[in-house]
Amino acid sequence: MNVGSVGQPRDGDPKASYAIVDDEKLEIVRVPYDVTAVQKKMRKAGLDSLLIERLAAGR
Repeated sequence: MNVGSVGQPRDGDPKASYAIVDDEKLEIVRVPYDVTAVQKKMRKAGLDSLLIERLAAGR
């Protein structure tokens, strides 16, 4: 089980995600975060533009 993803989503939803597993119930929770601020930090660090653009697209 992949319990969460922040920064490299693959489902088209750029929000962070995590899972809550409670006995027989599984809940996936999506949490918005400041993607633009993270992208600025990535640019400043010299990271590849493909990775930076992926954050906003969620792919």
